[in-house]
Amino acid sequence: MDIDFDTLVPNFRLAKERWPEAPTLSSHYDSLVESYATNNFVLIEIIKSFIESVCLTILVEFGKSMPTSDPSTTDMLVETLKCLGFENTRGASKLDKVLSAYNRLAEALTEMRNENGQIAHGKDGFLDTLTNNHTRAFLFIGDTLVGLLLSALEGKEPDLIFTREPYERFSHLHDQIDYSVVVETSIEGDEDLPIIVVKMRSGNVSDEVILRIEPSRLLYNLDRTAYVELLSAIEIDQVTTESEDEITFEPKATPKPAIVIQDTSPIIQIQTGYQGSLSPLRAELEGYLSTLHLPVKTAVPGEVNIIDSILATADSNMGLDWISRDTLQAKIKVALRRVLIRFGVELKDAETYSEHLVTWFKKQSAGIGQSAE
Repeated sequence: MDIDFDTLVPNFRLAKERWPEAPTLSSHYDSLVESYATNNFVLIEIIKSFIESVCLTILVEFGKSMPTSDPSTTDMLVETLKCLGFENTRGASKLDKVLSAYNRLAEALTEMRNENGQIAHGKDGFLDTLTNNHTRAFLFIGDTLVGLLLSALEGKEPDLIFTREPYERFSHLHDQIDYSVVVETSIEGDEDLPIIVVKMRSGNVSDEVILRIEPSRLLYNLDRTAYVELLSAIEIDQVTTESEDEITFEPKATPKPAIVIQDTSPIIQIQTGYQGSLSPLRAELEGYLSTLHLPVKTAVPGEVNIIDSILATADSNMGLDWISRDTLQAKIKVALRRVLIRFGVELKDAETYSEHLVTWFKKQSAGIGQSAE
């Protein structure tokens, strides 16, 4: 061909560059360029598939589904344009004639595929390849339809829950969050795995967004280079035990958390008997646990029990002003959740019950002396 592909039909490359991480569009584009150079019959199939891929990509970006279980190219084009605000109103708008013309182009492309496509209707194996005029006709139709879709998409905000566009595309939205939210950080965990807790809220919204992230997950997803560097920095000594069957490896030192944040590690108390400042709440707590259908058992001397363990754990994590401090309440909640799990409560239920218990302690502990912070 004497004319460069991108000069002849520029919108295929524009679509590929619009979604640079979409492998289907990228491979389709490469196949189009190759087929264009060789006058290959598969060109028609690829053009049709390229348009459908662009349509489906846009529909997904806006959280929409396929119009039917087996849509035609025209069906997908109509549904995609409708999603972008270009809907045929059956004569109510002057735009309808333009949209109808584009729909007929999509139908014509399908009909040409059926007549001239590589696998269409048992084509004679000795049929010549496409002529230059045929090739350009197919490409012009495809380029026109892709250009329409890209133009209709311009300026439209996709559904942020579904979009796969890169983070950098939404800098105007990122600024609204970055300059408006209040962020608090802490660490959950005692001898167990440290969990980074990030709380975010806007100045006008009382509800918080709470994220709990392992240090490794944070680094792995945000800075893979830092993840590898820290992994390499952890010195591991190999200790070989002289044995036929066993070789053991022991760390030289316990690895420290990758990120240092204010430590609010909860204290867990699994008790056989509690005699602290919250003892007056024992009977009320036992009754309250029964209403939650938690496994309350009569304390047996010398055996750990859930009542004493909850009271001791709550007492150990309360400060003098814990009722007015969200961080201390979160610390108590985590500690109580772990106590409940130790006594056989499922993780999901433990999360709910621990929150109820914090609320209960706030109501019941007025006037009861708490441990010093």
